[in-house]
Amino acid sequence: MAIRPRERTRHVMTGLIYIHVPKCGGFSFGAALRLRFLTSQATIRLNQGDRSLTGEARILSDYAARRAEIRTHVEKGTRLIAGHVQYDPELHLGKARDYGFVTLLRDPVARLVSHYHYLQRKHPDQNRPATLDAFLETRDARRLATQYLFYFAGQSQVETHDCTPLISRAVRALSRFDLVGDLSDARACYADLRALTGGPLPFWHRNRAPGKPTVSSALRHRLEQICAPDIELYESCRTLRPAA
Repeated sequence: MAIRPRERTRHVMTGLIYIHVPKCGGFSFGAALRLRFLTSQATIRLNQGDRSLTGEARILSDYAARRAEIRTHVEKGTRLIAGHVQYDPELHLGKARDYGFVTLLRDPVARLVSHYHYLQRKHPDQNRPATLDAFLETRDARRLATQYLFYFAGQSQVETHDCTPLISRAVRALSRFDLVGDLSDARACYADLRALTGGPLPFWHRNRAPGKPTVSSALRHRLEQICAPDIELYESCRTLRPAA
């Protein structure tokens, strides 16, 4: 699954904006791009939120600050802007209309499992359940299970009882992208990205997880239920074509 790079007949591409959804194998993807645009690149900073806030309010504050930072880099003309940042349609259709937009996705169930175990390794929290099975009962799990909606439609499933409009919004957003890659075919993604950037691009793997966790069939069924909106979006992207 990949949206092939589209031809730009009206504008010369100023640069690239790479939206890195967590745990989609994008660390390697981003590192390659940063080498390609070594003299003019920026990574959006993390942990910029209002420190007086907690929980989801702090998270939303953080992403609002990241959105402001990416706008600043666009105004500066930075050629590569990469990071964990939500898609901004107003920016894309406005000041960043001459930028290429790229992202990388993966199977949502595998992404959520990887995200949970990453947090357990790198950001331990005594309030987080010690097992994935128990974690799936939490509000935080429902939030992380729909990171695609959060990144490309602006909300996760914890903020609504009906995800259908969010899925449609995210599909429209991704149809505007110049490349939507799939981690399951990383080499094809790199080939498409080389074609889009018009230059050499190293192919390497970084930030590998220590091992693939085993998931029982019963647990996978629960994972599929909680990830259902992102799964629907992910499957829609398999037949997606770039918007004119």
